[in-house]
Amino acid sequence: MASTSPVLNYFSICGRGELARLICAAGEVPFEDKAWAPAFEDGGWRQGYQAIGESHGFPGTMPVLEHGDVNLFQHNAIETYLASLSPKYKDLTPAQKGTDLMFQLIKADINSVTESLLFKKIEPEALPPVMEKTLGMIEGLLPDSGFINGLSYPTPADLAVMVIAQGCMPFQAAMTVAGCPTWDGLKYPKMGRVAKEAMAYAPVADFLAASEHKTLKADPFGIMPPEYSA
Repeated sequence: MASTSPVLNYFSICGRGELARLICAAGEVPFEDKAWAPAFEDGGWRQGYQAIGESHGFPGTMPVLEHGDVNLFQHNAIETYLASLSPKYKDLTPAQKGTDLMFQLIKADINSVTESLLFKKIEPEALPPVMEKTLGMIEGLLPDSGFINGLSYPTPADLAVMVIAQGCMPFQAAMTVAGCPTWDGLKYPKMGRVAKEAMAYAPVADFLAASEHKTLKADPFGIMPPEYSA
């Protein structure tokens, strides 16, 4: 059984690594945030990161989690594993864990399509109808008050909504490029409320304040307006 703290290897942006960071923060799981900074240089990803995954027999992608004898890639697997280490999350009911995973996978779907815009695989005009359908669905799934699983603290489902609603790269950055940003919480007020309350939860607020690279809202391409980071 692993006894050392987990080490999360990922770029110094939100992307596919931020939810894992937030699960550790909210779930009070000590971890090492080995952020690959800067994330970008010379017009593309900073090179050299491929060796991390390849050293474990994985593709040369990130995130990669290292925890004693446990090594994982694929961000959904990493998120679920880290939640299982948390004294707050390990005893959630099957229904609560299923709900968490559902929102984690919705977040992953949005990550993929917004990333596609930033990497110019789709045109900006293709994004708004996808976001309207998906974010409208999320809004309809959220409670009018409190956290998604009915607890006094956020679980991975709430943190996934927080990443979608407030994370810069690629989420809000791509939506801003496409003219459909939602970080102000006006169009989808329940999403805005859940995100705001998750961010205000003390362990999460402490993590965000102490984050060396401010990964949730890191904006390496200068896409976002000044008021976004205010």
